[in-house]
Amino acid sequence: MKPTALLVNTARAGLIEPGALATALAAGRPGAAAVDVFDQEPVPAGDSLVARENALCTPHLGYVTRESYELYFGQAFAQVNEFAAGRL
Repeated sequence: MKPTALLVNTARAGLIEPGALATALAAGRPGAAAVDVFDQEPVPAGDSLVARENALCTPHLGYVTRESYELYFGQAFAQVNEFAAGRL
């Protein structure tokens, strides 16, 4: 990849050989990466990819928005309340 390339992986960690991205970033090809999936989750302390300054790493939460949490948990809490009130 070009040194100006940005690699983004929010799909599956298995798309990239374990350790290959950290090695490639150290070589400057690609120049940067953004990842939300990892070979091992939770990511072990001292992981070489997370420690890189040219890598933006999020803890498999890239899909999270306030609206999605309100939808998911709002429905769940409403059902718990309905059950507690004897309506389910």
